[in-house]
Amino acid sequence: MDRKRQQADIIFRLGRLLGPLEFAASFPDRFDADEQERICARFLADLPIFYNEVVQFCDGEAGHRYGRQQEVIAGCYNDLQNKAVHTQRIEDLQSPLQVNRDRIIEQVLSIPVPIDSTIYEARTPFSTYCLVKDLCSTSRQQLVLLDRYFDQTVFHRFFTDTPSATQVTLVTLPSSQIRSKNDRKRHSEFIDVSRLFAQERGPQGYRLIENGNFHDRWLRCDDKLFTLGGSIKDLDRGPFTISRLDSIDQNKQQFNDAISQGTELFGPTQSTHP
Repeated sequence: MDRKRQQADIIFRLGRLLGPLEFAASFPDRFDADEQERICARFLADLPIFYNEVVQFCDGEAGHRYGRQQEVIAGCYNDLQNKAVHTQRIEDLQSPLQVNRDRIIEQVLSIPVPIDSTIYEARTPFSTYCLVKDLCSTSRQQLVLLDRYFDQTVFHRFFTDTPSATQVTLVTLPSSQIRSKNDRKRHSEFIDVSRLFAQERGPQGYRLIENGNFHDRWLRCDDKLFTLGGSIKDLDRGPFTISRLDSIDQNKQQFNDAISQGTELFGPTQSTHP
């Protein structure tokens, strides 16, 4: 497993580790005392396993040791263990769980993972999906995707594990330029799920832009830029390539122009999704 995949997998495993305890802390009345005790006991058994995986990731790049990140995560590990053992009421774990979750994610994502290949040939649709999802789930601040023909699958395929601090921006074709019956149906379904996504992330965490003057399918994950060999909805329709773009001002400007020259349907200036 490459390091980008490991990084994304750690974020996923963290959610799986904390999820049951977070749910019990949020809804304590749904669990009796024995059930609460078992949930805490399972968490305490799984916590060291997760921590060891994180340590291996911090030390996993040859000739490098990310000690600063490991030290902060060790502090989170000790705090989580201490709180799970000594907190009397399970509902009092809500805040420590959230604080330590955010700290761990921040530290894991701060570990730089080089992406050296210039072009990635998709061996299978699934391998392409995994690569794009890993990129989306490990973006720290900014994720921008330009595609004229999104469908509703983009949200659950690629953004379920995107950190809450990352602003997701989608730029797509205006509805007024959609002609065929099938495309209108596709776009309508996309907008339906976009509204739900907007409710979850809010106008600071999600932007939807319409722009009829771009043609490339480009992806930006923080300062890493990529061009896609087709619409992201068509991963299963044959060979698909993802090519690395140089992170130069000229290429970054293409993203900025697609956003600034478009019309914001939802985002900081439009807090109500149409």
